[in-house]
Amino acid sequence: MSRKELKIELKNLAVEIRTNKVEMKKYQKDNSGYGGDFHRILYRLKYECRHKHIVYCQLRGRTYEEIESHSRVKPNFDYIKEIMDANKEQVPENVCLGS
Repeated sequence: MSRKELKIELKNLAVEIRTNKVEMKKYQKDNSGYGGDFHRILYRLKYECRHKHIVYCQLRGRTYEEIESHSRVKPNFDYIKEIMDANKEQVPENVCLGS
């Protein structure tokens, strides 16, 4: 997967997140319910988007500290490495995962 394909995938994930948020709020309003399935789907989409965003930024030469200096909750670095391995040919030499 190239950097360009990853960017397109990030845009598609963002659209899907916004769509699911709207659907979840509509469901909650109509049914006065929690909407657990929507929450699970939304959480998974956000999780995937965050990690792919980190990979995309690192492919562009940013360090993890520059990407998420304010975050208290650390991402899953194993999942980031897995995504990086799928983009091996794109990874610059100076990319270092945070700890």
